[in-house]
Amino acid sequence: MKARDFFLSDRSRCSNANVMMPALRALVFGVTLLAAGEGLCENMPDRIAMSRGFAVAMALGKNPDLRIEVLNSAMSETDVARSRGIYDTLVNASVRGGETRDSGSSTFRTSSPSASLGVSRLFSTGGDAAVDIRAGYTTSDPGGDAGATTNWGSSVGITLSQPLLKFAGKETTEVNITLAGSALQDSLERFRSTATDTVFAVITSYHRLYVLRRVLDSRVAALESAQSLLDRIRAKKSGPLQRLEIANAEFALTQRRKDLVDAERSVSDQMAGFRYLIGLETKTQIVPVDPPSREEPSGTQEQAVQAALEFRPDLNRLRRALKMSQLQERVAKHQVLPDLFVFVSGGLTGSGKNFEGSYQQVGEDPGTFWSAGVELNVPLGNTFAENDYRKNKLRTEQLQNQIQALSWLIQNDVEADLRALISARLQIRTADTSAQFAEQRLEEYRKSNSAGTATVQEVITAENDATAARNAQLDALEGFANGVARLWRDTGELLDRMGVHLDTSSPGKLMGKMEDPGK
Repeated sequence: MKARDFFLSDRSRCSNANVMMPALRALVFGVTLLAAGEGLCENMPDRIAMSRGFAVAMALGKNPDLRIEVLNSAMSETDVARSRGIYDTLVNASVRGGETRDSGSSTFRTSSPSASLGVSRLFSTGGDAAVDIRAGYTTSDPGGDAGATTNWGSSVGITLSQPLLKFAGKETTEVNITLAGSALQDSLERFRSTATDTVFAVITSYHRLYVLRRVLDSRVAALESAQSLLDRIRAKKSGPLQRLEIANAEFALTQRRKDLVDAERSVSDQMAGFRYLIGLETKTQIVPVDPPSREEPSGTQEQAVQAALEFRPDLNRLRRALKMSQLQERVAKHQVLPDLFVFVSGGLTGSGKNFEGSYQQVGEDPGTFWSAGVELNVPLGNTFAENDYRKNKLRTEQLQNQIQALSWLIQNDVEADLRALISARLQIRTADTSAQFAEQRLEEYRKSNSAGTATVQEVITAENDATAARNAQLDALEGFANGVARLWRDTGELLDRMGVHLDTSSPGKLMGKMEDPGK
């Protein structure tokens, strides 16, 4: 596929040779959505002939709503990384000091400063482990001539703790990680949904602009024909019949000038909205080159409904929400249980007259210590946990009903789209036949007028009818093409049908270049 298939210009192309490449990368290679309009406003010609594919790529690259969704996805990605921080290793250090004096003696005192350094880490089972090194000394001063004595003590130990009921299990421990990952996928589905709506809006707006431009062309041709009729009549011999013919031709000329002004206004209004939609900031005149397609959708009604139930982003989001609600329900049910912990700790100790001596004993002839136990906490009433579980259970039931309701609605939408296409096909056939007969009729009236057997008014009426038939043919074609696009949108296939492939492996890849929001 060549670049001219996406972007055509009266100047052959913009002077910036790289203008067309983002659209090619977005639509052909399907790697990422780039800001297709980057650089387009520079060296932009006053009038461009634009293909439908390039218009879609440009809108995907510069649409503000899509950029907002990209930032939402990027924030969700940071939430996933943040939630995994529960497994970060924690380093802790402490220094303590104090002094004790006996109440019966004003001179006897004991001081025991200490310091510790340790690391701890949470595990997916809900338990945690901590390793610490402690050192300190105790100074006893009875007063008088006895003098103070100092004894150093050091230890190296490990502590293990594991919940058995309330907080036990990987699912409970990682519930926030799972929810953050689901929120990220949900934001990507929202991006896909917004992209689908944007593409559909571009297609329908592009078709409308194409039709309005062709209507404008027909108004110009009708005005030129009326002027030509008037010139021919004025060249004939003067008489009562000539004056009547001139009056009819001048009236037709006036009406067609008005029709031309209305057509120009319609094109201008539509073009302004289309520029905004695709993010084109210049007042460049856009000439659509791709007519509304007559391509028929493939597959049966059952296949279309099945595709919609599989690919629709809104339905996928509800299904994902149901899974997360079921997870939260299970976790909430777990929180109703008592809080039961088992813990064990142990290590090596050493003592001496100084710091080095105490740690030397730890390495050579250490003492040992250990402890183990069970801790049980049972809330009386447990109102919070029980009602939280009930709420999550109701939420799960609500989502199941929403999925069922949306599935029915999607099926009805697809069936309605297919029924509308049946009507649109019939309208196209009728409009094609009507336009063909209108052209033949006009040609016969023109021949009869040249032979003097038909009046100018009859020719003018035949021209008006032919113009109306051609415009009706365009409207019917537009309606059918938009109906096909609507069917693809409702089945969730529109992006694939347009060759747009979103790389959702990372939010940063959704759009190739993001401007700094602060600029």
